[in-house]
Amino acid sequence: RARQARAGRGALARLAAENRADLQIVEAPTSAPIEDGPALPADEVEAALRYGWRLAEQAADAGVRLLVLAACGAGAEAAAAAVLAATAGAEPPTVLGRVVTEQGEIDDAAWMVRCAAVRDALHRTRRSPREAKDILAELGGGDIALATGVLLGATARRLPVLLDGPVGTAAAMVSRDLAGQARHWCLLPDHGGRPGVRLAADVLGLTPLVDLRLDLGEGATALAALPLLRSALTLAATLPVHPSLGGDDSDNGDRTGDDDRGNSDRTGYGTGPDEPDFAEPEPAGPGPTTIGSDEPVSPGRRAD
Repeated sequence: RARQARAGRGALARLAAENRADLQIVEAPTSAPIEDGPALPADEVEAALRYGWRLAEQAADAGVRLLVLAACGAGAEAAAAAVLAATAGAEPPTVLGRVVTEQGEIDDAAWMVRCAAVRDALHRTRRSPREAKDILAELGGGDIALATGVLLGATARRLPVLLDGPVGTAAAMVSRDLAGQARHWCLLPDHGGRPGVRLAADVLGLTPLVDLRLDLGEGATALAALPLLRSALTLAATLPVHPSLGGDDSDNGDRTGDDDRGNSDRTGYGTGPDEPDFAEPEPAGPGPTTIGSDEPVSPGRRAD
């Protein structure tokens, strides 16, 4: 998927082009198998958090108004399930979706192997601390730590993030312990029928925007739902009165369309002094702390 996206092929690249969205491929640090030992050393977790924070800051400085967070890689789904099980107190089989092969067949044997790996990882860490960074080091690994850093940086810059898939929602579960208000800047386009994503949405209080269940891979569903989200925001920003409350074009002299003389160059609905100001929700916990600069994370892939 990453190679296809870099080459401008595949569902992700096609949807990004249609939505005029920039597509950035970021390599996460290599993670070890969680059933055998810690996924990532503590210092590399810190570096991944700082790297993700800087990525969000760079996007905000470039004028980006929305981030779509997605991931792919070997072992990523099992690691996300382990993080969700550890943070939400769930059993591995309840947060791991079915394994589907490239031929579209359900592979129950592979699903049982994943369940066993997550079970062994949770058993190995049963006496370990369950602080946010400890969970990233023991179970999450590089991609989830990097995604958590992006969420923290986006929260600090008040940049909304569309979560799409288990890795993003697992990062959101971890980030709530590092910055309580991070969840207020997260949006969930679709749970996709994935049990782990559904559980995280319930815990975080996120309501899916749509129920498409496209199953095109992480990121694709968010981009597919983006036009609908833009339309809803446009209507919310321009309609002075909700249509169900009796508001229509005749209630506003600045309506879009022809005037009495047939001219069609009139301005549409605009923001005015009567519109209420946006009030940010009160945070449910401590705010994010600033993270200093550090060397970028060495590229790599999650180990099988």
